[in-house]
Amino acid sequence: GNCFKKVYACEYYYDVNGVATWPKLAINYTAKTQFLFRINKGVLDVWEDNKLNDYTPQELRPVPFTNMIYIGDGLTDVPCMKLVKESGGVSIAVYAKDEEELSHRLMAAGRINYYCEADYTNDGELFGLMKQILQGMSVANTLERTHLNMEKEAQKYGN
Repeated sequence: GNCFKKVYACEYYYDVNGVATWPKLAINYTAKTQFLFRINKGVLDVWEDNKLNDYTPQELRPVPFTNMIYIGDGLTDVPCMKLVKESGGVSIAVYAKDEEELSHRLMAAGRINYYCEADYTNDGELFGLMKQILQGMSVANTLERTHLNMEKEAQKYGN
């Protein structure tokens, strides 16, 4: 039921007959990075640009990049994969069976953390990888909360 707050995808304007007649929202490779910042800052309305461009301290952002996983399958995903990886999140390149050349190039260039075949079944490598990544993020978040609580407690005693 309530797993997703927002899904970003291309949208079309439909006429009275329900026929798509014109692109309403196009998401190209540059727009993809904008949507990552929308998620990061919690500014989910695509028409709300002022709030998106306002400065928001990292600690007040609802979805830190360190909690993001970006899965991409082509060149238009490279800017997002690089942004997420460099911001402390995880980027994964997926490829069609026997077509891993681009993934190897992206890994060699330091743009992704992992790559695997685009097999989305429970038995696929991607499922196991995602499980490990999410467990790692959960542990990192628990440790961060513990650290912040201890830091707050220690502040009571000053220097």
